[in-house]
Amino acid sequence: MNLRKLPWAKLLAEGALIIVSVYVAIVLEGMSQDREAKLAAHTALAQMLDEMREDRHDVDKIRAQQFERDQQYKDLLQWLASPETMPADLVGAALDEIFFFNFTLYPRRSAWTTMIAAGQLAEIDDPALVTRLGNFYENLLVRVIDNGATYDINLNDIARNSAAGVWDGVNNRLLATDDRELAAFRNQLRFMHVAWNLWYLDLLDEYGQTMDSLILEIEAYFAESGFETGA
Repeated sequence: MNLRKLPWAKLLAEGALIIVSVYVAIVLEGMSQDREAKLAAHTALAQMLDEMREDRHDVDKIRAQQFERDQQYKDLLQWLASPETMPADLVGAALDEIFFFNFTLYPRRSAWTTMIAAGQLAEIDDPALVTRLGNFYENLLVRVIDNGATYDINLNDIARNSAAGVWDGVNNRLLATDDRELAAFRNQLRFMHVAWNLWYLDLLDEYGQTMDSLILEIEAYFAESGFETGA
């Protein structure tokens, strides 16, 4: 009985071809997934850039308002030092601005939260940029939010518990007749002026300058990587 010879060389070649094809498919799939992951990370970073630009506009607006409060604090401290000659209408207007229109900054951070949750920071090919972003969002931005909230709380406390007993906001007239009570109110306003209004202006300056630097760094990163942000 004659046994037909099996074409081992052909079988081995075909087997090797199948293995190579599977390997190439796996590699291509992995490359595709890597590209998709990097694209998603860059898209989130582009969203972060948009949020920073919006926040930068807000910083300028709130900073200008806080400068107005600075002058109003100065005026009030001067006027309340001589209650017999103070301009009641101007005092009332300044107190209203300070207590009812003291805007503070609550920065956007949804893009950063998304990147953290999705583990996308590893897809950014600039470790130094990632480090600076981490310090910005986990340190400086948190300070801005926390201190803005405390600023609001302290100011509201003075408005409810001190100003209401010293000043009649409806009729624009002084209620306090005790010099010590008026002096205590002036000291509270001075505290808010120095410890919060002026200090908060410095914090906004630091935040804005840091954000300006990061905006330039992100734009440079996108320019180098060839990613179009659509801006």
